[in-house]
Amino acid sequence: MERRYTAFRYTAYALELLLLFILQTTPRLFPEIFGSKPLFLLPAALTISFLESEIPALFFGMAGGIMLDLGYSDNIGFFAFTLTVSCFFISLIFRDYFVVSFLNATAFTAIFSAGLIVIYYLFFHVFAGKGNSLFYFFEHYFSRITLTIIVGILLYYLNKFLFRSLRDH
Repeated sequence: MERRYTAFRYTAYALELLLLFILQTTPRLFPEIFGSKPLFLLPAALTISFLESEIPALFFGMAGGIMLDLGYSDNIGFFAFTLTVSCFFISLIFRDYFVVSFLNATAFTAIFSAGLIVIYYLFFHVFAGKGNSLFYFFEHYFSRITLTIIVGILLYYLNKFLFRSLRDH
């Protein structure tokens, strides 16, 4: 019976990632608020990793990272690698050291989302030698970080609901 619930839960997570990929990559579906749109797949993979064990978290992080590279980045591999590794270690940390709560999940989502977006900005904008780096950060990346964190809060509740609903009671 447990395997059936696990299969349903993983299918729900996969459909969630696919739906978020479609929503994120559809042009003009969501307006750009303060110059950018949120990255839906980043907090989705992170919130899944809070609840699942290491290996499923790794694969959902990899799937979210690959889709994020395809839909957002023209540098294939950055988000696939960083999100895979991040989700694995977040799952490991939450399994052994932290309790999954709203505050812990929000803090980790904010730290990892901001960190990955800033690292992406540094590698592919600042170190690439593109001009007006600080202006460009505040024009596009700062609002993207903020909106991604807000979306992460909503996705935490969605994934928590899926995890609790689709497991053996």
